[in-house]
Amino acid sequence: MITLKNRLENKKRRFLFERFLVKRRLSGEKVFYPLYSKQEIEQEPTRAFASVIPFLIKKHAPTVIVCPGGAYEFLSFNSEGGDYAKAFNKAGFNVFLLNYRVAGAARFPNPMEDLARAICFVKAHAAAFCVNEEKLVIVGSSAGGHLCAYFGARYKEFETVYHQKEYSLRPSAIVLAYPVISMCEETHELSRIRLLGLHSTREEQEDKSVELIADENYPPTFFWHCEGDRTVPISNSIRLDERLTKLGVKHVFMRYPDGGHGIGLGRNTTADGWFERTVDFLKDNI
Repeated sequence: MITLKNRLENKKRRFLFERFLVKRRLSGEKVFYPLYSKQEIEQEPTRAFASVIPFLIKKHAPTVIVCPGGAYEFLSFNSEGGDYAKAFNKAGFNVFLLNYRVAGAARFPNPMEDLARAICFVKAHAAAFCVNEEKLVIVGSSAGGHLCAYFGARYKEFETVYHQKEYSLRPSAIVLAYPVISMCEETHELSRIRLLGLHSTREEQEDKSVELIADENYPPTFFWHCEGDRTVPISNSIRLDERLTKLGVKHVFMRYPDGGHGIGLGRNTTADGWFERTVDFLKDNI
C-alpha cells in the first residue's frame, strides 16, 4: 500500500532527480541523446521524444538500459529511473535511462522500436562512451517490465542495420520489477489500452503476452513481484516463471509477501535486497 509518507518521498526523489538533470545541463553537459535523426523525426514526429540519458562510470564496464514504468502512459523516472541508475553505477555498471514513447504515442510497436534503437545507439557509440556493449542488460519495471520482457521474446524482429553495421539486439540478461507480462489474463488495463488500443482483439493480446511467446532462446532473467500487488497481479510473474521453467531458460523469480507496486528499490519493504540479488545474478550470467 502506498502511504502519504511514500508519496512525499517520491515527490522528493523526483525533485532531486529533476534538479540533478538541470544541474548537468547548466554545467554544459549533454544530458539527452536523441535516438532518431531529424529526417526520421520529420517522417514520424513522435520519435522526437525518444532519447537516452547516460549515467556513466565508464571503465568499459557492463551496460544497463533502464526502462521506467508508468502504464505506457508516463515514465516514472524517479523511483524506477534515477534511483536505479545510481544503484547500478555504485554496483559497477554504466547506465542509460530510456525515454520511450508513451501516452498517445505508445501504440505498438513504437516503444519496442525505441528500445531497439537505444541498444543500437549504445553499441554504435560504445567506444566513445567507454562502455562494454557485449554485456548489455535491459531493466524494466511494471509496463517498462512488459517492454523489456516482450523485447526478450521478439528481439530478432527488431534487429536492423545502424550506421552500416549489423548489431545483435539480444540482451545479455533481463531484469524485471513487478512486470506486466500478460495482455490477456489479469493484465494492467491501462497498459494494454495504451499499447494495443481500446478495442484490441484476442489475437493481438495473445501476440503481446510474454508467457505465450517466449521461447528457449529467451535471455537469462531475474524478476520479482509482491504478493499484495493490487496494480499488476503477481499472477503475471507466476505465468512467466512457469513458461521459462518449462523452456529450461535460466531465471530467478523472487516472491515477496507485501510491499505493493511501484516501490522501485523496495527499501524498507519486504522486497528490500532484491537489487543486491540482481547484481549477483548478473555477475554470474553476463
